[in-house]
Amino acid sequence: MELANALTLKGSNVIVLSFPSLFVPHRLSLPPGVTRVELADLDEVHLQHQLATLMKTYGSIDTFIHLHPRSLLPEEGDRPDPEADKAILRQVFLLAKHLKQPLTTTAPTRRSCFMSAAWLDGIFGLSRQDNFSVIAAGLFGLTKSLAREWPTVFCRAIDFSPELETDRVVRAILAELHDPNLSIAEVGYSAMGRSTLTC
Repeated sequence: MELANALTLKGSNVIVLSFPSLFVPHRLSLPPGVTRVELADLDEVHLQHQLATLMKTYGSIDTFIHLHPRSLLPEEGDRPDPEADKAILRQVFLLAKHLKQPLTTTAPTRRSCFMSAAWLDGIFGLSRQDNFSVIAAGLFGLTKSLAREWPTVFCRAIDFSPELETDRVVRAILAELHDPNLSIAEVGYSAMGRSTLTC
């Protein structure tokens, strides 16, 4: 996983929290030094236990990045299957609930971050294409709400066009992590470049 490698090279302690294989069957290999924690199921108590164990072992969590599984993208001409998207979106909402305390506690002393990324069309679903998951687009509503509710935490949602290469996606995520502009909560990346919404 290129993002895990890039973050590790920058000195971050990276832990990958993987969803059960029933929902995301493909597992990318991880670089040395990156720990993978597998969720056995999507039960909230199990999630709480895994997060508590992680924080006891590695310390407080100051950055959370959710990459919506690219493997859930529909094939050409297919409609997305909503069940895996629903289950994963629900899990990200639960993660936000249980990460509130560590992220908001960290924020006064150093930058803490909640970031989500999905594969719509790179321009917030405005391309008039309909072969992406509107359920995954719920990540944008969650992230924008958290930006309001957690004003000290850097919250950003990113919409990537499925055509973008992995190295471009990784560079974009790293750039967004360090963006000093706190007034926007969502950005898109497509072949046309970076975009935001304005009134």
